Amino acid sequence: MTTESVLRDAANRAYIAAFLLSGSAERAEAAVLESIRLMNSDVASGEELLQDAVHAAIELEEICGQRVGELGLDSSTLPFELQCVLDLPQYPRQCLVLRVLVRLPRETCARLLQSELNQIDEGTHAGLLELGAIMDKRPSNHSGPHNARGVNSVTPVVRDSGTVEGDWML
Repeated sequence: MTTESVLRDAANRAYIAAFLLSGSAERAEAAVLESIRLMNSDVASGEELLQDAVHAAIELEEICGQRVGELGLDSSTLPFELQCVLDLPQYPRQCLVLRVLVRLPRETCARLLQSELNQIDEGTHAGLLELGAIMDKRPSNHSGPHNARGVNSVTPVVRDSGTVEGDWML
């Protein structure tokens, strides 16, 4: 893979993560653009782009202060599971997106969210439980354990060690 394709893939992942964190296409775009602006072009990496976009999205959400549900956005183009993620309360949603979908280490999540490791674990666990409840209550457009792309939807599990197991990932 070329550096350009790696960065393009990272920018796509960064946008999706920023969208799920902020609940806003405009904020996600602003977060990715800020991340690109901050990049050192001599040593640009996909992980740097992703982490800077995540950081910018979290900062933008804190500044704007609107909950995802208050934004009135149309999330119907997202896969069913990601639509449900947007219905989570802020902190569990942030933990779930960062730990499970982006697969950042607990320490990185704690730094980004200015939290303790046990808070990250508790937030991720709460997000997984609430996500399961939301998915059970909400009618979906798909049948069985497959998402819109036909991929098995395995509910992620956070082990006591802080490791995440499952099939979800951005």
